[in-house]
Amino acid sequence: MPEVLTFIDMVNAQLDSGQVPMPVFNACAHQVQQEISKQDPDIRHLAKLIMQDQALTGHVLRIANSAFYRGLSEVSTVDNAIKRLGTKEIANIVLLATQKTNFASRDPLFKELLDTLWRHSVGCALGSLWLAKRLNLKELTQEAFFAGLLHDMGKLLILTVIDHLRETGEIDKPPTTEFINQVMHDLHPSKGYQLLTAWNLPQLYREVVAQHHEERFDAKNHVLVMVRLANKACNKMEIGLDADPSLMLMATEEAAILGLSDVDLAELQIKIEDSLAVSGA
Repeated sequence: MPEVLTFIDMVNAQLDSGQVPMPVFNACAHQVQQEISKQDPDIRHLAKLIMQDQALTGHVLRIANSAFYRGLSEVSTVDNAIKRLGTKEIANIVLLATQKTNFASRDPLFKELLDTLWRHSVGCALGSLWLAKRLNLKELTQEAFFAGLLHDMGKLLILTVIDHLRETGEIDKPPTTEFINQVMHDLHPSKGYQLLTAWNLPQLYREVVAQHHEERFDAKNHVLVMVRLANKACNKMEIGLDADPSLMLMATEEAAILGLSDVDLAELQIKIEDSLAVSGA
């Protein structure tokens, strides 16, 4: 498709120019991730980091008091929320709350695309997290959630560039959704890798971003396999930009590698739907 190729050249040129405002990785989320990666995270330090942002504090308390997490009494402080949910769950909530700000546009078309992309990213994160717990890979729960949320960051970057081109008048009319999807399909793994490299995130997450659509992949990389399966589950459930309700999860290579049954895969989809409702995505 010559038009798509020309537009891809334009997108690449914009990225190379350094003039496009790039999506950012929130400093608070980064500090929280660093703290919880320690052998003995400091709850007071975590609470202090979160309380620097009033909106983030309110979000954490709202989730801690939601029907999904509610205990016998309401929590009114971040310290108590961390004690109720645990440091890893708090880190996930912080990541969700801070990353959401990247998915915004004043243009109705791009806002709809970004809302759909965000819902898919959250669904994949929650699905990957559930798979890690179901498979008793507790040491990988944080990595699975993180990788699931970030796997399509290349699409976010591309949408940001196209939105910028439209706002600056470098394209005279908005491209169609089909056209945008084709450009994202062709570019998002490599551009996602580029973005995560700019964010200085670990190689594990860059590899998931780069390989989550590859036909040949490392079956021993459990985080990658879980994200690939969660991604396909979301697509089957029509959560995202690549809906495919005809997809047979039981027939996927990922399900076979992880040793999952039809019952497991049905429960995975239920958990994704239920968790999305709790997260507000």
